[in-house]
Amino acid sequence: MRGYATGDGGSGHHGFRFDPAGDGDGIDLHPQLCAVHTHYGAGGDHLSIELTVEARGRFEAVVSESLVREDDRGFLYVLRPGALPPDPGTYQPGPSMATPAGNPQEAVALLGAYLRGRDRALRGKDTYAPPPALPEHHRRWLEARLQVPLPEDLQALYAHVDGDGGEGLLAGHHWFGLEHLEKISRPENRTWAARRAWRHHLRRPLVTSTGGPPLAVRRASDHPHWIPFATDPHGDYLAVDLAPGPGGRPGQVIRMGRHHDDGPVYVADSVTGLLRRHVKALRAGSYEVGQGRRIRIDIDGQDEHESDKPDELTIAGTDAASMRGLHQHVQKLSIRNAPWADFAPVRGAPMLWQVNVENCPGADLAPLQDTPVELLDLAMDRIDLAPLAEHATLRFLTLRTVRPVDLSPLLSCPRLYALDLSEATSIRDLSVLSELKDLLYLRLRRGQWEELWERSGHPPGLAAAGLAAEPPREKGWWWSGDQVVEPSLRTVAGWVADLAGDSTDVRLIKGRLSRRRRRTL
Repeated sequence: MRGYATGDGGSGHHGFRFDPAGDGDGIDLHPQLCAVHTHYGAGGDHLSIELTVEARGRFEAVVSESLVREDDRGFLYVLRPGALPPDPGTYQPGPSMATPAGNPQEAVALLGAYLRGRDRALRGKDTYAPPPALPEHHRRWLEARLQVPLPEDLQALYAHVDGDGGEGLLAGHHWFGLEHLEKISRPENRTWAARRAWRHHLRRPLVTSTGGPPLAVRRASDHPHWIPFATDPHGDYLAVDLAPGPGGRPGQVIRMGRHHDDGPVYVADSVTGLLRRHVKALRAGSYEVGQGRRIRIDIDGQDEHESDKPDELTIAGTDAASMRGLHQHVQKLSIRNAPWADFAPVRGAPMLWQVNVENCPGADLAPLQDTPVELLDLAMDRIDLAPLAEHATLRFLTLRTVRPVDLSPLLSCPRLYALDLSEATSIRDLSVLSELKDLLYLRLRRGQWEELWERSGHPPGLAAAGLAAEPPREKGWWWSGDQVVEPSLRTVAGWVADLAGDSTDVRLIKGRLSRRRRRTL
């Protein structure tokens, strides 16, 4: 049984079920998992619970806040939960055009036109009265408490109305009153940012941004200068962006929050521009009225800056000789089964952040030096890392090969924080890893970890470590599948003890159920 429990009363599990009544419904283990969380005294938000019971009564259990089972039958152990890699936006310059696109007078006029048009569409006449503005002194006091001043067009709107009182005026989002805006913008209340953890990050390590002009939005999971001013029922927000990327403008509107762990979405160049799209949609009849006199306004037409070309590209076979289909908006590139792959066309690709190479024998990786690639996955018969020496942006490297690999060129890569070598059969000198002072994450097989510790010890700054399953064994019979050798709970507990020493929080509980207790189960 593999499960978890959280401090807010959540739980989940899969594995065996208890079904003493024999009716197929089974017994929900939620109360028991939560009881383990309480008994353990877990202080974090996620407690992993694993239990193995043999038919003869012997059992083993592992409980930990820092240990997480990964989807591919390996384990993640977090040594330093707060030591996450910086977002790519940390390295991005500010906007080249610092002038906001919003206009206070136009924004107020557009709001009036929108409210009147919306009311006519719903009721046939103007009847809607939004909440009145707060007194000026109170409004100014709230605005002064923000980490960064609101854009002038949003300030002008708050001088006339205090949000929408939950009406859902802005693309179905509830527009906050100013007091709530100030409250939710405080660092301690940015709950969508609090969800960020190693187990989330490793599932989706690439932070990107979509929509709008190229590089308009800073590539970050959150930023203190993103001020949310409206929310939808699903935990996402509209925010004014006062820290845009090099292609953006201060005061642009973005969508962020619970469902945008991999980066924000560009919505409009300003709150003024957002209102302009609402008015335009009403005048064009691009809306529908639903039950409860609710109106749905379609403002999601393609933005003038949005490319109609996909940002992910997969190339295979002979198409790789010319990198057919490659264009400047590609962010993720996969090249597979291409014996004559020519990487030269990728030089200068402005937004190529992730590259996967599989079965491309003899491919020259040197052109990748002239790209901003951050995530690189190489599955090749032979891998030469020399062309990647001193790569300025490389952050996460995965190697899959059966030939020996020399890791020394990676010592000169200034932003490298993660390495997965679990499918690299032969590393010429694992002790090189101990010299990677800024490496935060390392994933190896058990034998590789033991060799590393014997030679030099793991990197001093390691914040998270992965223990991979062993390569699949050959089929026992022609009809059987490959057998993946999972680490046993005892092996995992020993690995963590070697990795973290006395600071480990992993508890291994072993025992045997009595004959009577086994009958009950």
